[in-house]
Amino acid sequence: MNWNRLDREQTIRMIARVKSTAESLLFSPATSEAKFLPLPFYERFAIYRLTNFSSLPTFSMDFLSDGEIFHYMDGSDAHIMQVNTQFGLNLTRQTVLPYIHFYYAFVRMAEGEMIILKSAEEAAIIDLYDEERREEFDVIPNPCDIQETRESGQFNVTAPVLYDGSPVEALITVTQHGHVTTQPRRMLTMGRY
Repeated sequence: MNWNRLDREQTIRMIARVKSTAESLLFSPATSEAKFLPLPFYERFAIYRLTNFSSLPTFSMDFLSDGEIFHYMDGSDAHIMQVNTQFGLNLTRQTVLPYIHFYYAFVRMAEGEMIILKSAEEAAIIDLYDEERREEFDVIPNPCDIQETRESGQFNVTAPVLYDGSPVEALITVTQHGHVTTQPRRMLTMGRY
């Protein structure tokens, strides 16, 4: 998945839609960049990022948007659930992992930061604050088991996860409406199964 940069006119329109009077000094077309990342589980919505490069450090805000309506990603799942309910969520065996990656990247959970590991061994070297790694929504962990319950539309995914700072094998449940729950099953000793 690759970010796509918006042109100058699209950036100006985005800034006009998302900035309030209080934010009028944060973003300007001359010092800001806007880009979007298509999401395979939504038809109309993508993640939009607005970055101000004139501040030190640079400052970014993320939005779930169809290009017209911009929902600020505030760390809760409220806007995700709103979009899922109003516009639909396309969960399949191919899109459930990208959805979990997306959910973990943009929703703060009580257990702390979570990320699906490429493998159990990655736990020893991963940096939770590496933005590029957190946004690799197409990572397929090894091992990984995806089970779909057709009657309910629910997916159960078993995969290695960095959960509250520890590598675990976790059961991740995704409902047809996009609610995600994560249950650690067992600790991965020395980063291995």
